[in-house]
Amino acid sequence: MFFIDVQGTLIDDINKKPIAGSIEFIDYLNENNIPYVVITNNTKKLSKEFLQFLKDLGFNIKEKNYIDPFVILKDVAKKRKVAAFGQDSFPKVLTQMEYELEYDNPETLIVSIKKEYTNEDYSKMIECALKTDDLIGMHETSIYSKDGSRYPGVGAIMSMIKFAVNKDYKVVGKPSFNFYNEARKLLNCDNFDKITIISDDMMGDLLGAKKLGMKAVLVLSGKIKDANEVLPTLKQEEKPDNICKEMSEVLALLKGRNL
Repeated sequence: MFFIDVQGTLIDDINKKPIAGSIEFIDYLNENNIPYVVITNNTKKLSKEFLQFLKDLGFNIKEKNYIDPFVILKDVAKKRKVAAFGQDSFPKVLTQMEYELEYDNPETLIVSIKKEYTNEDYSKMIECALKTDDLIGMHETSIYSKDGSRYPGVGAIMSMIKFAVNKDYKVVGKPSFNFYNEARKLLNCDNFDKITIISDDMMGDLLGAKKLGMKAVLVLSGKIKDANEVLPTLKQEEKPDNICKEMSEVLALLKGRNL
């Protein structure tokens, strides 16, 4: 059984095209009836629209094999007046989900990812966080990779806000227990230790998954370019079970029954 990340794992961070072996990996799982869920921290499009985007790229992924933060947002963000920060499309998606944008007296602060965040944006986030105790990160990625450069992920930004206002925050997407647990239910699986997760994000995806008992495969096709960037920072029990250049190598391991 597999959890499979998207950005930097199935598609590249620059051209948004399939990474070598990624379409073939999904096809192999489908053809051999191997259970899997594609787990993405998509916050750009409505869930059905992002899934269709992946299908248009050639990925044969059914709705029952897909989950993103928007699928469970309603269970985490129950208050409707929100101060939303992220790419231009993110607040628009929230309004489509019947949330009301409110920055003067927000009931909830919700933060997603954006390459162009400035100190002024961080200032606005802090001001909103001082007005509410309901702080939410759409996911908790450590690093955001865009156009070949690396930026602070939502997890890093939320940690900054937490330190600034002394308030804790909730996480909707990876690596929150609720998100992984909903994905586990899609597999009809009773234990996390039966699942192998594949991702390019060691700190934002795999570390949390390892703590739940999952096996982890780190691919070096996205956020992490060299395993030595992260391995020295990890305890032995936190390290990935396999490290692969890209999905073609993961597929080779699977076919050789070494995964």
